[in-house]
Amino acid sequence: MSSTKLSGAAGFEDTLRSFWATRPVRPRRGGKLGGVSAAIGTRYGIDPILVRVAFVLATIYGGAGVVLYLLGWLVFPKEGDLLPGSTEPTREPTSTGLAVVLVLLLIPGVFWLTSSPSIIGVALGLGALYLLHRNYGDRGVTPTATAPAAAAPVAGPQPAVPVAENTWVYPGVASTTTNAAQGEQPPQQPPAWDPLGAAPFAWDLPEPSEPEEPQPQRPKRRWITIATLALAAFASVLAAAIGARPESALAIALAVLGLGMIGGAFLRGGRGLIGAAIPVGALAVATAVLPMGDFTGNMGSDEVRPTSIENVLPHYQRSAGSVLFDLRNLQITDGQELRTGANVGLGDVTVQLPPNVDVTARCASQLGDVRCFNDTADGRGADISVTDQGEDGPGGGHIVLDLVVGTGSVEVTRG
Repeated sequence: MSSTKLSGAAGFEDTLRSFWATRPVRPRRGGKLGGVSAAIGTRYGIDPILVRVAFVLATIYGGAGVVLYLLGWLVFPKEGDLLPGSTEPTREPTSTGLAVVLVLLLIPGVFWLTSSPSIIGVALGLGALYLLHRNYGDRGVTPTATAPAAAAPVAGPQPAVPVAENTWVYPGVASTTTNAAQGEQPPQQPPAWDPLGAAPFAWDLPEPSEPEEPQPQRPKRRWITIATLALAAFASVLAAAIGARPESALAIALAVLGLGMIGGAFLRGGRGLIGAAIPVGALAVATAVLPMGDFTGNMGSDEVRPTSIENVLPHYQRSAGSVLFDLRNLQITDGQELRTGANVGLGDVTVQLPPNVDVTARCASQLGDVRCFNDTADGRGADISVTDQGEDGPGGGHIVLDLVVGTGSVEVTRG
């Protein structure tokens, strides 16, 4: 079998089928634990040590290497015995008892993959194996023996062959004998399109073929796409309902879509899942990379303009939007204290304070910029804590602020 580079969904499906048919075989000797690294190295002609190093790095990177190794141990067959007259060992599937143990180990391992590094590690590992088979799938496969080529005709003039008696030969055709017992060829017969032998000069042309009947189209198994999309949506909603973060819920949906594409590659369906997986994957990466804060609040804007501390809530929260504190008209006397704050996933927090009140403020942005009185910071992890006693010094009431955004800006100024 030779590696053929195809493009598009057909190439993806063909590569998966080829990988499954010729997937690595875990050897009896040379493997350290299960023989997964040795199997991959032998199959694709690379040093197994490099494969082991890759698994170790993937394990450090969020634990993805453990899950990938257990999965390979489960699906890669084991080297069997040599059959009589054969030079290739048989491929034995993983035993039932070992398969049960591996599945029981994989279940907590999959639930372990809730962080962004682990999800990215699994995706990179599967993608690397796909590219490895696509480019080096012809390695480690015994080539199929080809039939010997037919002997070439002998060049030069051939001796004349006498014509047997009572043998009628068509006009213009070299005569031959019909004595098959002597290995001689029978007389040349006219083709079906020239039964009278009127055009022997054109007998070497191919027979006119009838138009081929169109092959029946394979039924499009759209149920695979529909069922996988429904299952992916249900899994992500269920994950969000039990408290999973947005990036984890999207990663679960992406995993279901990936399993649907793998199954569709063998069932000849599910191509529409590729178009659905691309935006879901991009959104999962975006939510994992960009800090979005706590998304349990609502979306929108809050404008807080109180005149007394009783009109201010202890905490304001928005998944996306903005929070404005206009405290310039707040009536707060000496000895009173107001504690409030805001948490915005994606957006801004702005605070305007009266000139004389004492303020203790924490201004933080996981990704963005912060301006807390005269102190500024920007970039990732900007966090400033400031104590300012106003123009008149200590006294005149105390305000404690805790302001945090995931992606956006925080600004605290005096009006």
